[in-house]
Amino acid sequence: MRKIFIIFFFNFIFCNISSAESYYFKECKLNEALQADYTIDVNKKVINVVLKTSDGQIQEWVDEIQIIQQKKIITKKIISGAGENRYFVYYLDKDSESIIKQEYKKQSGIDLFIPDGPKKQSFCANVKADWDKNKIQDVENSKEQEQILKAQEKILKKQKSIVKCKGNNHKEWTNCYGSYQTETALKYTGEFKNGKILEGTALYPGGSKYVGGFKDNKPHGQGTFVYSDGSQYFGEWSDGKNNGNGTKIWNDGKKYSGKFKNDKPHGQGTFTSPSGEKYVGEYKNGKRHGQGTLKYSDGTTYVGKFVAGLEHGDGTCIDQDGSSVACTILKVGKKDSSVEKNRRDILISGKKWIKLSKYKSGAGEKLKNDFNKKASELCSNGNFDTLEQKIVVLEMDETPAFGIETVVKIGVEGVVECK
Repeated sequence: MRKIFIIFFFNFIFCNISSAESYYFKECKLNEALQADYTIDVNKKVINVVLKTSDGQIQEWVDEIQIIQQKKIITKKIISGAGENRYFVYYLDKDSESIIKQEYKKQSGIDLFIPDGPKKQSFCANVKADWDKNKIQDVENSKEQEQILKAQEKILKKQKSIVKCKGNNHKEWTNCYGSYQTETALKYTGEFKNGKILEGTALYPGGSKYVGGFKDNKPHGQGTFVYSDGSQYFGEWSDGKNNGNGTKIWNDGKKYSGKFKNDKPHGQGTFTSPSGEKYVGEYKNGKRHGQGTLKYSDGTTYVGKFVAGLEHGDGTCIDQDGSSVACTILKVGKKDSSVEKNRRDILISGKKWIKLSKYKSGAGEKLKNDFNKKASELCSNGNFDTLEQKIVVLEMDETPAFGIETVVKIGVEGVVECK
């Protein structure tokens, strides 16, 4: 009882300290007739805005936060009332104690935002901006810890109502609560059915601990695993491995939340690091692969394709102030990296015009074969892994000289890694 009280008391104090902290930029003079107060809610990641006019009218609304930096808090893009495809972003600047606003115009048909006009700066008379980015991250991690504690308490509460297992032969235990240790010093404690643990705790020889569901004595269903080095995973399990939705927090503060397959990030997920780097997008076999958004620690962002963990291809590069331009990143990493040395970019171009209907029905099979042949030639031993391969339209003629159907020239492009 004393242990539970101490945990509760600690969480109570921690949460109250967090909620007591308030950051704001007030009495910000936007113009001669307008003044605004900006109150920051770091827990909800929003800014509560109160706009006041010189004749006493008040208007209130909430803006969402895009990113919290050590010296700046930047909003997400906000639709402007200045016209169609008009947006703006503002950020609260700690050093200058001001609000800096930048307007943008979105290019029609594409996700490209061009700065429209100069930045507008409004100084604030009353500012409290002593937020700590690392402390904010600690608060988010404490929420994860709270979820783990709740899951453990739920299991313990359920097990108290189950009768204790009788005898020393665990293979005979069923519908009861017991504890036994294997020959390899792995200790199971929990609810048993038909001689196998169904739900409970596993203590491993190296100091790791698992709390949750089991199947055939392996983690299965919902559960939490605390590794001997302090890293943690909580979420879905299958056959003793992370499979499904889950969250892993490493002992150095890195964190991934999303889909897992065979203990690796696989599918859609979000990764963050203490340095401020954040990736939201697709994973394959533990690496960034597919479409994603990578926000670097300096506040800049890349939105586009990733191949085998690296930025690769056409995308959008976004600066710290939210301005964006189209960009192409083909190879990221050290030039002497063995991984980079072994990668080959390949484009096989078709020479003939074909009808659009044939392209859609899969006319690129020969080009795919030529792609594989070219990869074998580029790799000295002929062995390679295909990291990405796709059919692309190189040219299109919507008014061909003969016939009325649109014709195209196609190609196959991609990336291989020589073994």
